[in-house]
Amino acid sequence: MQEKKEIKIKFKTFIILLIIILLIITGIITIITIKQKNNNMFSANKETNTNKNNISNYQEEKSNENFAMQFLKLENNKQNLIYSPLSIKYALKMLNEGANGNTKAQIEKVIGNLNLSKYNNIENVLSLANGIYIKDTYSNNIKESFKNILSEKYNAEINYDPFNNATNVNNWIENKTLGIIKNMLDDTLVQDAKMILINALAIDMEWKEEFNENDTYGENFSLENGTKKQVGMMHKKTTSDTTSYYKDENITALSMDLKEYDGNNLEFIAIMPENNLEEYINTLANQEINNILNNLTPASNEKSGLDISIPRFSYDYNLKLKSDLINMGITDAFTPEVADFSNMSKSELYVSDALHKADIDFTEKGIKAAAATVIITKENAILEEPTNPIEIKLDKPFMYIIKDKNSGEIWFIGTVYEPNSWQEDINS
Repeated sequence: MQEKKEIKIKFKTFIILLIIILLIITGIITIITIKQKNNNMFSANKETNTNKNNISNYQEEKSNENFAMQFLKLENNKQNLIYSPLSIKYALKMLNEGANGNTKAQIEKVIGNLNLSKYNNIENVLSLANGIYIKDTYSNNIKESFKNILSEKYNAEINYDPFNNATNVNNWIENKTLGIIKNMLDDTLVQDAKMILINALAIDMEWKEEFNENDTYGENFSLENGTKKQVGMMHKKTTSDTTSYYKDENITALSMDLKEYDGNNLEFIAIMPENNLEEYINTLANQEINNILNNLTPASNEKSGLDISIPRFSYDYNLKLKSDLINMGITDAFTPEVADFSNMSKSELYVSDALHKADIDFTEKGIKAAAATVIITKENAILEEPTNPIEIKLDKPFMYIIKDKNSGEIWFIGTVYEPNSWQEDINS
């Protein structure tokens, strides 16, 4: 009996130990499974976030390209044109800092996810500056928070001016564009202004591989209407990797590097369609430009290099910025009593005008180019209440008194029964 009892106890103990072992194994398997699942989820989330970042970067890049191209399409009028999307972006970003409500929503719909590239100024080579001019008698109305944002975020210079004329603003623009853009504003534009937002930028850069002036001579250039014009055509043969090209049956493209200045690398890219340029621009998609850029071939890859011919050119252009922005959907900002710039001013402001001017000089040595964007704000006019004056018409005999207003002393009393005739007054 005692032996059977011991066997029973041992059997129960074995069963209990077996159950404990099974529970431990089950627990370990569960923990491993959960850990693997979490790792998979983390990997999936990481991949998803990476994809989201890629999509976000693509959308931002696409947004910048769309914004940059819109003005070209809006003002595609068979004439020399130049403008700076970067300058316009800076001005709109600053304006947006002071906007609110639907005004802000409309501006943000246009500028989207636009990023702003920042540059360090290089004396006589590269200049980028933001500025605010505030009417001196209006300074207390501009919110300190707005001025602080523009000063800290955009390194904007804050100036006060009586706005009797445009001299100070014009001098500022000329100085910040390396002396290229002069007298941009007429005096009449600033006389009723309360605040002016400005971006000005300029470059004066040489080619990495210059053209020889002795290789420039007169050659025919085919105009859009089919006629020929003699122009100063620059020539250069090169096998340098600083020059690239793309050519197919529809277009010819050329890329040339400018010198590097303090880490800044700029390039010039020309795209010439075989057929009508105006039609090409109207149908041009951003993807096509990307395809051209991605398929450029360096001159160094060609056995005999490249033989380049390109004309010199120099001109300026005034973009119709106000109408362009309205066409792009920014309407409230330009409408008195509708514009909401409550983050900017204590009183009601609206944008009375938006200007953009650019200038380029393209030569054998390099490129000099400048642009300025000016946004002028005014205060909503206070409308006077309509009045109905009381009519006082003395057309019958009357009397009069002449007295000292302070003492009440009467000096004269009189009557008028018959005033002078009109003819008498004329003859007298």
